Amino acid sequence: MKEYKTVSRSSHFMEIAEPVVIEEHETTRKVIIVGINDAKVKSGETVSITLVHQRKKKNDEWEDIKSINLNTLKGGEGVKLKLDSKSTKKLFDKLSEFYSIAKEKGVVQGINIFSIEKADEIVKISGDRKIIIERLLSENYGEEVWNELIDTDPDLAAKLSNARLQANKKTVLEEFKRNIDSDSKKESYWQQFFSSNDWIFGYGLNYHFLNIIDEQPDYGGGIFTGRGSQRGDYLTKTSGNVKFTVLVEIKTPQVKLFTYKKNGELDDNRNGACLLSRHILSGVSQIQINSRTWSLNSQNKKNSKILEKEKTYTIQPKGILIIGNTSKFSENEDKVNTFEEFRRNTYNPEIITFDELYERAKFIVESNCNEKKDTKDSDNDNLPF
Repeated sequence: MKEYKTVSRSSHFMEIAEPVVIEEHETTRKVIIVGINDAKVKSGETVSITLVHQRKKKNDEWEDIKSINLNTLKGGEGVKLKLDSKSTKKLFDKLSEFYSIAKEKGVVQGINIFSIEKADEIVKISGDRKIIIERLLSENYGEEVWNELIDTDPDLAAKLSNARLQANKKTVLEEFKRNIDSDSKKESYWQQFFSSNDWIFGYGLNYHFLNIIDEQPDYGGGIFTGRGSQRGDYLTKTSGNVKFTVLVEIKTPQVKLFTYKKNGELDDNRNGACLLSRHILSGVSQIQINSRTWSLNSQNKKNSKILEKEKTYTIQPKGILIIGNTSKFSENEDKVNTFEEFRRNTYNPEIITFDELYERAKFIVESNCNEKKDTKDSDNDNLPF
């Protein structure tokens, strides 16, 4: 597919931005400078050209050979610029394309890109659908094509849309997996990552569908969309006719879940119980305090008015803490037992590690959960845990 960049010079005149090569040799070439004028569309006199002979400089740039003032020629003198049959045919084809642009588009203001593909050539290459699709898209027919596809074959349109969504989720899943082990990704990265891909929170967290209400919400005063000293990462809500708020706090996969001495040994290990780190304890405390504060603050007139419009309520709000990575301690049975006993006996928040959240996201992608409208209880038996 051939493309030409155009630049408008006036309301009725535009130029092809780059010289169009008609004939080229190692050190010389012939080009045309093309102008399109739509002031004479009826007569067909829409294209003008300047034929230029160029020579290559030492730095491989092309420069025009100095022009000769033809008015200074004496009787019997003249200048010839010969094109062979191949170059002449190319000149003819190029002019045909420019006349086609002039006829179909006229002069378009600003800087634009035009794609040229002859209709009969497309018909001849019936098997190459890519050419046809590129032509339609380049002519900005994308929305019309999609609407026609929906009318003609709704099932195919749905399959294409779902396939694209699935492909995007696979790309996100690869990024998730790649960055779990990265030391350079801070809390702000993960907050933005989950904000941009809220489908990861949309399934599997206690089997509720979650939607983000606000990022960095204020739990401690005024309305939750304002500023305050007691802030969280996300205020989310479940889905349904009646919705309930859920608080989410996000740390990083690299957060240590146990306390270590300077020599790398566990700080305490009595009767098989390991000492949990201040990071996980403070994370749990933080979300518990936020949940209690939000439970009270959500009832003020401003917050309740905003939330009740969407039938969203706060009743002993659930908290979710995303922190750490079980691969950091999976080979130590004492650590595994301590961590699991702690979170199973922690009523609120629900504690989920990044690798577990990744597995849930992976389950969504591999099971095509985005295509399921209903999730039965029996489906839970197929979850990875």
